[in-house]
Amino acid sequence: MLPLIAYWSGLGRAWRRKRMLALYWFFHTLCAAAAALPLMAVAVPQLGRSRLGDELMRQFDLAWLAEIASAAGAAAPAVVFAILAASAVLLLGAVFLAAGAVPLLAEEGALYSPETFWRGAGRNFWPFLRLALYSFIPYGAAFAIAGLLRRGAQALWGEGLAARPLVLADYARMALLIVLFGLISTAMDFAKVRLALSGSRQSLRACFASLRLVWRNPGVVFWLWACFAATGAALAWAYVELAVRLEGGGAALVVVLVLLQQAYVLARIVLRFAAWGAAAELDPILRPLPAPEPTPAPVPVHDYQI
Repeated sequence: MLPLIAYWSGLGRAWRRKRMLALYWFFHTLCAAAAALPLMAVAVPQLGRSRLGDELMRQFDLAWLAEIASAAGAAAPAVVFAILAASAVLLLGAVFLAAGAVPLLAEEGALYSPETFWRGAGRNFWPFLRLALYSFIPYGAAFAIAGLLRRGAQALWGEGLAARPLVLADYARMALLIVLFGLISTAMDFAKVRLALSGSRQSLRACFASLRLVWRNPGVVFWLWACFAATGAALAWAYVELAVRLEGGGAALVVVLVLLQQAYVLARIVLRFAAWGAAAELDPILRPLPAPEPTPAPVPVHDYQI
């Protein structure tokens, strides 16, 4: 029951920040465009030269990157640099925008203004960036656990003639990896909320404290993540189904497809806001802030006369 309450509370907090949603969406789109420019500088010259590359790009298959790399030849380092530059722009842009949005979602009574948003983004950028870098530690540990499971499956069934146990083991490993990534992502949401509420700059401590929170409350955190994961999966399914139907239409349907894409991006931002709001709703319940120390009463001063 508690995860559902936090889920709906997070959606309510996100919906009440419509102006911030518009601001976040606008600058999120700018960051995405800036990240896409280095990639397009490498990818666009390859279009029209390979029918396979055109088909892979139309479906946005990951094999399209391999097609570009094989066609680039000596320019392969430029492809790697473009990918790294795009990743850096996306990471810095996402961290900066989150640093401005989380404080306004965590403090329900806070009044929104663009100045407050940018002030929070500047104040919380470095703690949030360090938190994003520290989060690679638990993500790497999750990858290592998945790798150990694969090695265990190979040791048990690798010499056998039946492939079914290995296939089932791969499915189980992938499911475990998805759940672990979801729990870690939710833990980082709790860490962002705690950094914003407490004004602390101890990102590493917030990271491991939030992971400990997930360890102590696995049921609550799992079902909270499951609510948002199910909503995101439903939105993605609806978007893909509609996009496939609109893809082969004329110019009018292309415009509708572009609007549909932006609506999907906006819906994902709403879910991102709602996840931060849900973490802010649960954080004081699962991990209350320490009570402030009582201030000592003033000692009365007597007026002595000599």
